[in-house]
Amino acid sequence: MSKSESISHPSRATGEGDLVWLGERAYPFATEGSPVQRMTDSNHLLGKPKELWAELQSKGYILIRGVHDRDAVLQGRTTVLNHLHQQGGKLDPAHPVEDGVLLKNCGSACVPFMEGENDITKSDGIANVLESDRIKKFFEKSLFEEKCRTFDYKWLRAMHVGGFTGAHTDSVYMSRGTKDLITMWTPFGDVDTSMGTIAVIEGSNSNESYAKLRDTYSKMDAEREGLKGTGWFTTDPQEILERFGGTWKTTDFRAGDALFFTMTTVHMSTKNISGLARVSCDTRWLKASETPDPRYVWEQGKRPKPSTSKFGVHADATEAGVTIEQKKLDWGFE
Repeated sequence: MSKSESISHPSRATGEGDLVWLGERAYPFATEGSPVQRMTDSNHLLGKPKELWAELQSKGYILIRGVHDRDAVLQGRTTVLNHLHQQGGKLDPAHPVEDGVLLKNCGSACVPFMEGENDITKSDGIANVLESDRIKKFFEKSLFEEKCRTFDYKWLRAMHVGGFTGAHTDSVYMSRGTKDLITMWTPFGDVDTSMGTIAVIEGSNSNESYAKLRDTYSKMDAEREGLKGTGWFTTDPQEILERFGGTWKTTDFRAGDALFFTMTTVHMSTKNISGLARVSCDTRWLKASETPDPRYVWEQGKRPKPSTSKFGVHADATEAGVTIEQKKLDWGFE
């Protein structure tokens, strides 16, 4: 047994017709007429940066298999699971730590907040994946064709039992810099659709049917707007389909795979019904010649004033502010 096999966790393959939970809705996977279809990779375009960039701009995403070193990713997963274990009250003691089995009652308040620049994101196990020479080479040689940089802030998460991310575009959180910012979603481990994989609407960054969403919601600065809650447009994947059309695309991921997408690509995640901690991290990448959002980079070692806003799964719904429902009415979404 190889090192990769010995420290990986069990993962099932999502087959045609299997139910995939997007939020609180279950859809048959990859069957004729289903709104949830299988995502395909773009590995055939590696070594062709102009074509790969065109694919990203056309589809709104590219899936690259094996872009990270698999063993490094699995070691990073172990680093996070050990962090959860040390805190206590997160992982089921009846199972080995490396299995990542959560206590059955481990909901959103149970899993620690790990986003930012901190001891866990700066640990060797995580940094050796997220800022490796290997991934920098991918951006510089296969995508940007010039020097790259990444935000110091990392969106490291362990998704809790029953958790998922609602439908949104990343532009609402980080729009104070280049519009060509790219998100890289890295799952730490073998992650199938039952654990919480990213699902995207292919072409939502460019299709005319999504123009109104891009011109309203996606141009909002959630923090400046004083938006209350998660910042998601909706938790209901069907609302996206009925308002704008399209098809949700997702797939199973292996440790080493990563998904790259634009700031205006509509995406959410499948629901974690596995009982396991789904460990993943969002990192943001841009050409070194472009301007970053100053909230997430520390220029010359100086930290900016930290944001007091928390969005996504860690949002405080009790905070005062304008709601997304109010904004939808302002934008003419009935």
